[in-house]
Amino acid sequence: MTIESWRFVDAGSLPGALNMAEDEAMLEAHMAGDAPPTLRVYSWHPPAVSLGHFQRVERTVQAETCRELGIHVVRRPTGGRAILHTSDEITFSIVTSTARLGARGIMDSYRELAGGIIAALALLGVEARLVERAGRARRGAVNRDPACFAVKARCDLVVGSHKLVGSAQVQRQGFLLQQNSLPLRVHFEEWDRVFLRPAVRPEAVSLCEAAGRTISYQEAAEALRRGFARHFQVEFTPGDLSDQEKRRAEELAASARVL
Repeated sequence: MTIESWRFVDAGSLPGALNMAEDEAMLEAHMAGDAPPTLRVYSWHPPAVSLGHFQRVERTVQAETCRELGIHVVRRPTGGRAILHTSDEITFSIVTSTARLGARGIMDSYRELAGGIIAALALLGVEARLVERAGRARRGAVNRDPACFAVKARCDLVVGSHKLVGSAQVQRQGFLLQQNSLPLRVHFEEWDRVFLRPAVRPEAVSLCEAAGRTISYQEAAEALRRGFARHFQVEFTPGDLSDQEKRRAEELAASARVL
């Protein structure tokens, strides 16, 4: 039996606008048949806030504080709420088709991809599960919070009652890009400075806290590669974006930067 080969890209640490642009360029290339299904892992330098596709910057972040702290504000091609990304995080994106996942709807695709993430976290000693239904977050002010990790949605992964992985998706013509944020450590005090938010502490947990030990970016990246390979019965070929994808990403990066 032939095992399908997917591409694994470790992009390292990049500016936020380029991170978002490379994810979108991967999606376009896969839609055109020019790139295989891809798992891409990356980090952020400098720190950045990524806004969901439909969020408005003036209703989400303290713009002056972001400028003072050198925090870029960028827009994701996917939906959801804003995330503050720092060097204490591993972000990972998946590009594939709904047909490969056997998904008949957007929640089906979230559930299928969650299987790969859960398998990866298990390799790190963390037992996670998909949120069972909407409405689990506390009512009232927190639901108006623009920050992703303040609210648990059906597409998110939790440990106990605490959110560990935030995910957002965009689907185009039977193909999808899912972007996922996995904080190695959580800095609540920075969230309080950056976001326009009610004074409610989010129920979020970091990977290191959930595991009860220090986990590096490299260890998490390897677990993601192995977890997805095991869950989907594929093998990953290490690689990089093609020259065509990189050129397209440079074009898209200009419009991804908001602040």
